[in-house]
Formats: sequence, C-alpha cells, structure tokens
Amino acid sequence: MLPKQDEHLTFTFVTDGIASAVTRAEAAAGERAVKVIGASVVRQALRAGLADEVHVDIAPVLLGAGLPLFGDPELEGIALRRIAAREAGAFTSLRFEVAEPPMVGGKPSLEGR
Repeated sequence: MLPKQDEHLTFTFVTDGIASAVTRAEAAAGERAVKVIGASVVRQALRAGLADEVHVDIAPVLLGAGLPLFGDPELEGIALRRIAAREAGAFTSLRFEVAEPPMVGGKPSLEGR
C-alpha cells in the first residue's frame, strides 16, 4: 500500500526505462538530489551511467531473501571510491563516488586499483 499523496508527496509511475524515470525525477526535483532506492533500480541506474554516488546502509540484520546490490556481472567494470563512512551504534553508513575507470583498448580497465 502506498502512502497517501498530497502537496508534499506525489508519485509518477514510469514504464519506459530507467533513463526516462531519472529524467522525469530530475525535472521534478529541480535543484534537489534525486535518489533511487532498491537493488534492482540502483543496478539499472549504474548500468546506464546515471548514478554519480552510491549510499549503502548496513544494519546487523540477516535477511533470508532479496536481490544482492553488487551481484550483477554487468557492473563489473564500474569502480566505486569511498568518500564517507559513518557509524551510529550498530549501523554503518557508507558513501561511494562512482569513479570512471580508465579506458584501455575501448574497454574499462581496473588495473592498478
């Protein structure tokens, strides 16, 4: 069940791809940041080159199921550079910048990283 929409909260369902969804979100957000949530959507944004940061929050809870965020072979050439780490009690919050790996022979190279 979705939260109730009001003047502060609206929903737009986009079915024509991640690029269209991010473009619409950026237009709606204006100067504010656009955040995508959920492993599947984050993976799509990373594969499409639409993410400039990745935030990962870690809690000491083991889940029996779910989609691993980094278990996608198509994300193999994407390099992340940690820009922040913060602990609050049992929780850890990590922030990464999506770093463009150098191109070697037309392909990303992570050599030396």
